[in-house]
Amino acid sequence: MKSAGPVTFAVILGLAGTARAQAQTEDEPEIPEVEKPMAPPPEIRTAVADGALLPSTLAPRVGATAGVALGFAGYDGARSAPIGSATAEVRVWGPFAVRGGVEYSSARKEGRPTIGGRVQLLRQNKHGVDGSVSVFYRPEGFTEAEGEIESFVSLGRRWERVSVFGNLVYGQDPEGNERDAEVRFASLYGVGRWSFGLDSRLRFAIGTQKGTMAAAEPKFDLLAGPVASATVGPVAFFAMGGPSVLKVTNGTATGIAALGGVGSVF
Repeated sequence: MKSAGPVTFAVILGLAGTARAQAQTEDEPEIPEVEKPMAPPPEIRTAVADGALLPSTLAPRVGATAGVALGFAGYDGARSAPIGSATAEVRVWGPFAVRGGVEYSSARKEGRPTIGGRVQLLRQNKHGVDGSVSVFYRPEGFTEAEGEIESFVSLGRRWERVSVFGNLVYGQDPEGNERDAEVRFASLYGVGRWSFGLDSRLRFAIGTQKGTMAAAEPKFDLLAGPVASATVGPVAFFAMGGPSVLKVTNGTATGIAALGGVGSVF
């Protein structure tokens, strides 16, 4: 029984130490969780602000994401024909990307493939503007029903909410019989997941047109109007509508063009 005293004393000390530790833990204030930094804007909103989902104007930034895909469909009142395309662009390496898709041919009334390459040469953080050069094969040009090679020079600049983009385009058929030029311009203003602005395209034939169908070929056309988009998760929905004009040798046709589409990044 004499040994029971030290053992009892040791147990009491242990219980007292445990109680003291628990009391200190309860008395200590809780350490607040470190506030996590705000997540960066979703990539889809950045793509919209960069002009990557515009139906007409080609964005100057290349390779901001691994890839982007978009498609739209609508109706051109001046041509009295449907319009539409589906396009995907994939970054190959650094500022280089490959772009391909399908465009609806109003002459053949079917979708036809298009493919090309892009490279970004100027960056806003270094040169003050973004700039890129692109070359495409298109199945149907402005006056080239059998296809053309089209070259783009794209420039643009982004501020906090406002983006401005412009394209100069030259196209001709492989034989050099038909040539055309284009000027495209777009501007966007972003508010949260919404974006509003203008997209436009003016095309005109240049040089002396040749061939038996030269008299019936277009001289110039214009498609312009307000464009709006909204992002929902990783997807952006956009719509555009406005006047369209088509001038041929025999006269000028006017109408309203409207389209809607969807795009995403990956």
